[in-house]
Amino acid sequence: MSLAELIRGRRTIRSFNQTPVARELVAELLQQAAGLYPNAEDAVWRCIYAGTPESRGRLADYMMEHMAGSRLGKWMPGKMIELFKKRFADIPGHVVVIAGTGPDRQASDRNYAAVCSILQNFQLLGWERQVGMLWDTEPMMQSEGFYERLGIRENERFVGILHLGYYNKAPRGRSRTPAEKKWTVYAGS
Repeated sequence: MSLAELIRGRRTIRSFNQTPVARELVAELLQQAAGLYPNAEDAVWRCIYAGTPESRGRLADYMMEHMAGSRLGKWMPGKMIELFKKRFADIPGHVVVIAGTGPDRQASDRNYAAVCSILQNFQLLGWERQVGMLWDTEPMMQSEGFYERLGIRENERFVGILHLGYYNKAPRGRSRTPAEKKWTVYAGS
């Protein structure tokens, strides 16, 4: 499969089977992904892997704490919150990604972009091995309480959680917006 076919063929996976994803495979794919980034040694980042039933359950608890305490969560029946929690806990693996921050906004943004590039590589390498992923940055995760539970430090920034696992069937591709509709040619003043 060519790189272009791999990029075009990769899909976001939301439904995983229960086959465990070995921690060693996740580490190998992250290492390979970082190696594909030209200045990987300059990127400051770390990951937390939740791949055991206990760690996945704990992460799901952390995610649901904020949701249950939110205005929307207060209106949701407890059974619905438990359903969400079970759904997250049943996903075979979660990679929480954290980027370091720099001395100024430009350095922080540059590092964040580098980490995002590495994660794109990780998703493509995973896809080659039939590991599907969903990059999640839902608002329920955007809270100081959640960051504190994960141990995110003062000089770090939450990038997201990659939910991952093996899948039985990949979804069909959607139609894409042509690039020409997303850009403007600068004509000068």
